Amino acid sequence: YRTYQSFRARLVDLVDRVLELVADDPGFRFLLDGQTVVLEDYLEIRPGRRADLEAACRAGRLAIGPWYVQPDSLLPSGEAHVRNLLEGRRVGEPLGPVSRIAYCPDSFGHPAQFPQLFRGFGLGPFIYWRGGGEEVDLLPAAYRWMAPDGSAVLAYHLAEGYFAASGLPLDPQVAARGLAEVARSLVRPGGDGAVLLMNGFDHALPEAHAGAVAEALARATGWTVVRGLLEDFAALLPADPPSFSGELLGARTANLLPGVWSARLPLKLRNRRAEALLEGWAEPWAALGATLGAADERPALGAAWRALLQNQAHDSIGGCSQDRVHRQMHGRYDVAEELASETATRALERVAGLGAERRSPWTEEFDLAVFNPSPHPRTDVVRFVPVPRSWIRFTVGALREVAIHPWLRIGLTADGYTVDGRPARLAVDQGTDRIRLLADVPARTIEFVAADVPAFGWKRFRLAPSGRHLDQEDAGRDISCAAIAVSVAEDGTLAARLGERTYAGLAGLEDVGDRGDTYDFDPVRTGEVTLAEVGVRRRIDATGIRHLFVRRVLAVPASLTTDRRRRSDEQVPLTVETAVRLVPGTARVDLGVRVTNVARDHRLRLLFPTGAPAKSFLASTTFDVACRETERRDASGWVHPAPSTFPHQGFVFANGLTVAAPGLPEAEVTADGVIAVTLVRAVGWLARMDLKSRPRPAGPLMPAPGAQCLETIEASLSFFSGLDPRVARDAELGLRAVVAGEAPLLGPDQALLEVSPRDILVTALKPGAGGPGMVLRLLNPTDAPITARVALGFPASEAVPVRLDETPEAAALPLDGGRVELTVPAHTLRSLWLRG
Repeated sequence: YRTYQSFRARLVDLVDRVLELVADDPGFRFLLDGQTVVLEDYLEIRPGRRADLEAACRAGRLAIGPWYVQPDSLLPSGEAHVRNLLEGRRVGEPLGPVSRIAYCPDSFGHPAQFPQLFRGFGLGPFIYWRGGGEEVDLLPAAYRWMAPDGSAVLAYHLAEGYFAASGLPLDPQVAARGLAEVARSLVRPGGDGAVLLMNGFDHALPEAHAGAVAEALARATGWTVVRGLLEDFAALLPADPPSFSGELLGARTANLLPGVWSARLPLKLRNRRAEALLEGWAEPWAALGATLGAADERPALGAAWRALLQNQAHDSIGGCSQDRVHRQMHGRYDVAEELASETATRALERVAGLGAERRSPWTEEFDLAVFNPSPHPRTDVVRFVPVPRSWIRFTVGALREVAIHPWLRIGLTADGYTVDGRPARLAVDQGTDRIRLLADVPARTIEFVAADVPAFGWKRFRLAPSGRHLDQEDAGRDISCAAIAVSVAEDGTLAARLGERTYAGLAGLEDVGDRGDTYDFDPVRTGEVTLAEVGVRRRIDATGIRHLFVRRVLAVPASLTTDRRRRSDEQVPLTVETAVRLVPGTARVDLGVRVTNVARDHRLRLLFPTGAPAKSFLASTTFDVACRETERRDASGWVHPAPSTFPHQGFVFANGLTVAAPGLPEAEVTADGVIAVTLVRAVGWLARMDLKSRPRPAGPLMPAPGAQCLETIEASLSFFSGLDPRVARDAELGLRAVVAGEAPLLGPDQALLEVSPRDILVTALKPGAGGPGMVLRLLNPTDAPITARVALGFPASEAVPVRLDETPEAAALPLDGGRVELTVPAHTLRSLWLRG
C-alpha cells in the first residue's frame, strides 16, 4: 500500500533490526519473506552491512529465497516462475544457502502444476495460506499435493494465515495464553501435534520479546516450543500423508480474491507482451545467435527479466495497490519491453548478416530477412518499420552537403512497394516516435504476407519501390479466405464459418455495473445499456489480407449512484472498435480490439457463443491445458463465494471453438456455452468493506481512482476451430523482419530447430543459465504420452536431460544426425541442455 522507496525505507529499518537481534539473541531466527530481491534493495542502501548479512545467512539465522520476487501464482507465465526461481538462486547463493521451502503465503490461489515446478527445483514443502477449498475439511494440514503429471510436493496449509502469532502482547504470560488457544485450534483430528505459528505480518518489525513468549508458552503448557525457521518445522512433517490433486482455487478458510485477475487490465496486457517478447523472441534468438557466433546476450536478458519479475509481485500484477505503485510499474515494463525487443532485434540482425555495426542500407531497394519464432514452418503477416540506424549523413568536402536516408522518403518518392515482385502495403504510422520529413505526411510501415518461413529460421525477401497498389475499400460486411468466412450482423457481432462449423453472435458486448474493488467483482445489474451506434467498413488489401472494421458505441451509465446501490441515470458513450483480419495461409480470425473507456464502476466483456450448452471446457493454465466445469463449485461453508470466472494463460476452448486472449487473463464459460473474456473492469477503490460478494474484508479502505482505467485499452485476440495451442501462440508471437546483410551467420530457408508432433509445445528455448549451450523445454499438455522428435539445424554434441533448475537429471540422449527423440509423459515438462 506504499510505493517502492517508501517501503524500502521501512525494509532497511527492518533488516537493521534483524541484524541487531541476530547479534544479541542467540535463539533468534528470521524468514526474509521467501524472496531475495529484498537483499538487493537493502544492500543498495546499506552496502557496509553485506558481511553481517552474509554471516547471518551462513549461520542459519536468516532464511533467504527461494523466489527472487514473491509472485502471484496464477498471472505470470510458467516460464516466468522458472526465471523467478533461477534469479532467486543467483542473487541468494553468494550470501548463503537459499531456502528449499516453497513459501507462497499470500498469493491468490495456485495452479495445479506447481508441484511439478517445485520438483524441478528440488523444493518442498509448499507452505501456503490462500486457495484451500473443500479439501481443507478432508485433509490434515500436511498432505501430498500431486500435479497432473504425477509429481508430488509435501504441502502445508496455514489455516490461520502467515500471521497467527503476530502482534504479541508485551506481557509474555498473556501472550502465551493467547498462543496456546491458537495452537490447540490448529491441531486437526489425526494430527501429530506439531503446529506452525508464524510470528510476523506485512511490513512489521520483528518482535524482540518473542523468545520470552516462547519460554512462557512452554512453561504454561509443557509443550516443546521452538523458535526456528520453516526448515525446522518441515523436519517434523509426516513422511507419507494423504494425497490431493488439482488447482487450489478455493476459499474455505481465507478469501480467494479473484477480482485481481481483471483489476487494472492494462498492466496485465503489458506483462503478457513483455513475457512474449522475452520467451518467444529475445531468449530463443539470443541462444541460437550465440550458437552461430553472435554475442552472449545473457546479461541483457537478465536485466530485462529482473525488471519484469519486479512487477510480478502478487499485489503489483494483481492490481491491488495504491495508484502510485502501479504508475511506477510502467517504468519497469518499459525497461523489460525495450531490452527484450532490442536484444531480439540485435540477435536477428546478426544472424541475418548485418554485422556488428548493423548498418542500414542507404537505398530504397533492399533485402529483408523474415524470422519465424516457432518450431514449425509458418505463413503469416509481417510488418517492417523502416527506421534507419542513422537517418542523416554529411559529405566530406568544402560543401558540407546533407543527405537524408531514403527510408524517410517512403510514401513521398514511392507510392508503393513490392516484395519479390508481389504487392506490399504501405501502412500509415501515426505514432510519435518516428521522424517525418513533412509535418503533414506521416511515416509508413511495410506490410506483406511472408510464406513458408522455416521453423526457427528465416527467409529472404526483396523489397523495391513501385507504383501504388490499390486496396478495395467499401461498406461491405463480409470477408472470406480459404475455409474461413466472417460477416457482421446488424448489432455488430460476427458470424463465422470455420471449416465445417459455423458460429453466430461472436464478439458480442456485455456491460454490467461493478460496486466492487480491486480484489472482487460485485455486480450491479440495474441500469440501462443500449447499442447506440454500429458502423462497418471493409478493406481488401492488394496483399490478399482481408479486413472488417466494426465500430460500436454503447450508451452506458456513467458510474454508480452516490449510495452505490445502482447505476446512474447519466449515460456516456463507450466506444469499442474491432478490427477483424483474415491472413492468407493461416487458419484463424484475428481481432484487434480498442476500447475507449469513459465510464466508471463497470465490467465490459466480449462474448463468444459456441452455439450449444457446455458442461466442461478446456483452458490454458500454467504449464498445462486444464479441463474445467461450467457448474460453479459448492461453496457452502466457504468464507468467500466460489467465482464463476477463472484465470487462464492465453486461450479457452469450448464446443469446438478456441478463443485466444493473451493478456486478458479472466474468462468465464457459461452453462449455455458462451465464452466470456473480460476487457475492462473499472472500480474506484483498493478495498471496500460493504461488498455483497465478499463477506470478509480484504484490505485497507483506500480510494484508487486509477483502477477505473479511464483510458484506451488495446488487445489482440483470435479465434479458430479446434484445439491447437500452437495456433494461439503463433498469433501472439507473429513474425519479425529485419534488414538482411551479405554475410549471414545462417543462410536463409534453413530450420534451426523443428519439433514434432504438433501436440508437443515449446515453452522455452533459452541460453543456459550456468554455461554454454541452450535449454530447450517441451510440454505435453495432453492425456497420453507422446514421442517428441527434435531436429537441430546447428551443430550439437549432446542433449542432456536437465531439471527446471538446469541441473542434469539423466544421461545424455543419443543424437543421430542432429535428431533426438524422447518420450514426454502426459502433462509433463521435459528439458534438454543442447551443447555444441
